[in-house]
Amino acid sequence: ETGEEEGIRLEAELVAEARKHNIRVIGPNCLGIYYPKARLSFSPIFPREGGVVGFISQSGGNSNYLVRQAALRGVRFSKGISYGNAGDLNEADFLEYLAVDPETKIIAIYIEGLKDGRRFRRALEVATKEKVVVLLKGGLTEGGARAVVAHTAALAGSKVTWEALCQQLNIIRVESLDELVDVLVALLFLPVPKGRNVALIGAGGGASVLISDEFEKRGLKVPRL
Repeated sequence: ETGEEEGIRLEAELVAEARKHNIRVIGPNCLGIYYPKARLSFSPIFPREGGVVGFISQSGGNSNYLVRQAALRGVRFSKGISYGNAGDLNEADFLEYLAVDPETKIIAIYIEGLKDGRRFRRALEVATKEKVVVLLKGGLTEGGARAVVAHTAALAGSKVTWEALCQQLNIIRVESLDELVDVLVALLFLPVPKGRNVALIGAGGGASVLISDEFEKRGLKVPRL
């Protein structure tokens, strides 16, 4: 991921040697697998009980943060994969797996770039027919895209493309890890609303105006009481 010729060569040699022996590789430059049901984890402080959220993350650090913060709010995970540079297995492989995994009901994705865009889109089409998919895309600004290349040597892609993809497939798109956690909490613990009307209770006039605006911007209605 540094772009140095020696590192690129070593990664290619690692993958080629593994394939000779029919061994699949997750990574390199990753933390690996979190599967609480099998007591497999990359952190000693992760919950040991499983749940229904499966996650795929190109970043190891973001994987750690997501599980820790979500666990504090009662979210538990079926499977988690930190996959780094995707030298062999890539994001499409893991998404195809989670799409048919009976232990996974919700799929959370942190992604920086793609190895095979068409295959990943096909996998998303399958996954979104059966499960709720929540996506956090990193590297949508010029500076972020440069950081993506330095981090996992991936190509980031344009914001417009990703927004269109999420709209077409009814994917919930979030802007931060904390928002991703909020959405997972909502999906797991809040009942499905029967309509768009919401009653708001606020402590001040100005705050009530702003929160009413925010709710209606998001497509909800604040009726007259």
